[in-house]
Formats: sequence, C-alpha cells, structure tokens
Amino acid sequence: MEKSKEVKKESLKLNFIFNIIYQVVAVLSPIILTPRLSRVFGADYLGVKSYTFSIVYYFAIFGLLGLDLLGQRKIALVKDDIEARSKTFWTIFTTRFTLVFLSTALFIGYTFLFGGDEFQKVVFFCWTIYLIREMINPIWYLQGIEKYRFLSILSIISNIAYVVLSFVFINSKEQLPLYVIIFTAVPLVISLTYFPLVFKYTKFAKFTFKEMMISIKESFVYFVPTIATAIYSMVDKTMLGAFDASKVSAGLYESAEKLVKVALAISTASYTIMRTRMSYLYGKKDKEKYDEQSRIFISFSMMLCWPIMFGVIGIAKDFVPIFFGDGFEDVINLSYVFSIIVPCLTISGLLQAIYIFPHGLQKEMDIYFIIIVVVNIAMNLLLIYLLGTIGAVISSVTSEAILATILIIRSRKVINIKHMFICSIKYIIAAAAMLGAIYLVSRFLDIYIIWKVVIEFLVGVFTYYIFCLILVDRFVLYYTRVTFRFIFGRFKKNKKTEPVPEIGETTEEVSSEDVEPVEETEPEEEEKNNEEN
Repeated sequence: MEKSKEVKKESLKLNFIFNIIYQVVAVLSPIILTPRLSRVFGADYLGVKSYTFSIVYYFAIFGLLGLDLLGQRKIALVKDDIEARSKTFWTIFTTRFTLVFLSTALFIGYTFLFGGDEFQKVVFFCWTIYLIREMINPIWYLQGIEKYRFLSILSIISNIAYVVLSFVFINSKEQLPLYVIIFTAVPLVISLTYFPLVFKYTKFAKFTFKEMMISIKESFVYFVPTIATAIYSMVDKTMLGAFDASKVSAGLYESAEKLVKVALAISTASYTIMRTRMSYLYGKKDKEKYDEQSRIFISFSMMLCWPIMFGVIGIAKDFVPIFFGDGFEDVINLSYVFSIIVPCLTISGLLQAIYIFPHGLQKEMDIYFIIIVVVNIAMNLLLIYLLGTIGAVISSVTSEAILATILIIRSRKVINIKHMFICSIKYIIAAAAMLGAIYLVSRFLDIYIIWKVVIEFLVGVFTYYIFCLILVDRFVLYYTRVTFRFIFGRFKKNKKTEPVPEIGETTEEVSSEDVEPVEETEPEEEEKNNEEN
C-alpha cells in the first residue's frame, strides 16, 4: 500500500469539536443574515426563493439518485484499502457527474417551458449553479474517510463569505437573482478546494460502464428514501407556492421552518459523523464498541433535542418580531406547532445514523418513506386547502412523527430504545422547567426587546443545566466533571496518562497535561448498572 495514499485515522473527539464549531457558525449565519434578508425581500420574495429552490432541488435529487449516501458508505467500508477506495471513488464520481449533467439539461428545459414570468425565470436560471456544484462535489468521499475537520474549516469559511457578500451586495428586492448566485457560487468554489485532498488519498483507477450501471442499481435503495425525504421536506413549499400566487405563505412557512431547524442544526449535524463511525464499527464486527457508542450517541441527542423544542416555544413570541421584522407575525404560531418536529427529527435521524445506515437496511427504509410521503401529500392536499400554512406545518410534523415511530419499532431489538426513553424523562423535566423560567422572564422583565431575548436564552440554558444536575443526570454530570478537569488540568504537570471517556470515544489516551486523573465510572455504564439494579 502506498503510504502517501494511506488515510490517517481521525480523532472522533476532534471531528466532533470542529463539527460543533462549524454548526455554531452555521447557526449564527442565518441568525445574522435572516433579519436583513426578510426585511429586504419580504415574505413574497422569500416565497419566490423558497418555491424556486424546491423545484431545482427535485432535479438535483433525481440526478444524484442515492449516490452520495452509497458512496459515503462504500468508502467508509474500504477506507483502509487504496485500490478499492480509488476504484469506488472514480466509478461513483463519474456516474454522479453524468447523471447530474443530464438532470441540469432537463432543468433548463423545464425553466423555458414552465418557469413563470420573466423575473422568476431569471431566478430559476441562477439555480443552475447549484446543480453544477452537485455535479462535481466530492464531499461524500471526504465524509467516507472521516475528514470532518477539513470539511468543517472550509464550511466555516464558506458561511462567513456568504454572509459578508450578502450584506455587501444585497440591498433591494430586485437583487434576488444576485442573492441566489451568491448563495450557490460560494459553495461551488469551496467544493473545488476539496479536490487536492481527494487526490492526496486517491489514485487513478480504471472502471467500466458496467460498474457504473451497478453503482446506479445499488444507489436506488438510497434514492427512494432520499427522494421521499426531498418530497416531504419540499412538497409543502412547492404546494404552497403553487396554490398562492403571491408566494407569501411559502415565505412564512420557510421562516417558521428555518427558526426550528436552525435551532436543531447542532444536534442533527452530528449524524453524518455518527453514521460513518457506526458503519466502520459494524464492518469490523465490534459489537461491544458498537453498543457502547450507540448509547452515548442516544444520550447526546436526547440531551439536546428536548431543550431545543421547549426553547423554541418559549422564545418565539419575543424573538420572531426582532428576527424577521414586520409582516412575519404569523410565524410565531407556526413555530409553536413546528417545534414538535424537533424530537421527531432527532429520533428518526439518530436511528437512521446508528442502525439503518450501518446495517444497510435502505431497502426496508424505502417502504417506510413511501408510506410517509403518501401520508404527507394526502394531508397537504386536505390541510393546505382547509387551514393554509398551518396545515402544511401539521402535515410535516405528522409525517416525521410517523417515521420516528416506525423506526423505533423496527430497531428496538438491536438498539437500546429503553435507554432513549429513560434518559429523556429527566431532559423533558429539565426542559419544562426551562420553559417556565423563560416565560417568567418574558412576562415580568420590561427592557429593550433584544436584551430581553438574550436574557431569556441565557436564563433558559442555565435553568436547563441546573435542573439536569439537580435530577442527577449522569451523562451531564460526568462530562461536566471531565470538562472542568480538562480545563483546570491543563495547568498541572507530571500527572499519569490515563484513558478518559468522551463522546463516541471512551478509551482514547489523553495526556496528563490536558486533564487530571479521573476515577469515575463512564456515565453510560453507571446508568446501565442502575437500570439493572
């Protein structure tokens, strides 16, 4: 094996740290930019942007089939074999390029025939940059070899550039096409910078047309859930845009969705790392490590999802007016309902990452996705007609709840579902207390609205953390101790080196210069012992 082509093993701890940093930036970007864009474009032009993107997204999905997920999984399984890794890369990359190229041609034809008025056609044409990026983007390969630190750094740069350019150049509603160009061109440029690292760990390998066809055939098990996900995540906006000529309802829906999903981003973004690592452990037949990390990932996800849900409910009333501006008042009530989707998305995403994806059960997922797509479309046709935008929100929440329930039932014999519910009890109690604290601040604190929201957020985080400690949540307690000892232990020298458990990596050696010796039992083991007793 060529040493220069060997993939250096990445620290899962560092991958999580850099991924969290990126997600903080990804969360801050819309927080900084959305207030400006909502005031510049208004709900109607934001609706045009949302509607046109929903259309181009369908073309992208049909072009990609399920090749990104297939490629990520196949690369993860053979990442220690340069020959297999290289052949897999070139086969899937060429297949992706060809299919998305054909899809782009079809999209241009669609725009000429069905693009609407001249302004909307211009917006549609600007979205072709998005398809070009998907045509060449090799991010799936770097995810497969777990280069998340590199991807996070470049994604941070991309987000900062996007925000700065949007602030500098976007000043009027008529500049929506320019905004779409900025939105798509910056990620395209970043995608080009991936290739030097790709070529560092890959050599040219021959492949045949037959192997491309095999890849297409294999990708269909990922394509069905991917297109199903796209349909029930985008069909609401497509149908709202089709039923409402002003596109205002689509803009309001997207704003409520953005508020909830931006809040959820830090939790759900870790699933890409989870599924890659869990696929690696499953491929190595390391059941003990697989089960151990499943429990840790479950605790981590549940710890985040419940305060996010209750936090959105608590802060929306004061946050929406200063975040979106005038004309978006309806987003407050939409956000209350949309917040219910947080635990549903968390559970379904988590179980797909730690169970469905590593076990290669995408064929079964096809059936589940078809069920929820049918439910979502049927509910949209009825509820959008009867209730308008709130009907679309109810449809989305119901679809995600059904999917989460199906996955819980399907994975219960392999994944410790009992642990998911047990650890959630304390987090729900703590999150409910947090909501109460936020309500009291909102009700009785009479200060400038921006500072009021900041105080609500800080009080909410503090209350949730304190209640987790009061309820003796072992996961929070353990990592609180480790964090404090890591911080203060950096100033102490000549301590013995010993393994310190961390999220997803419970046996990594950590220098004594970084942390004091710890004697506590790993939190998941403590919980398991308590459950058995």
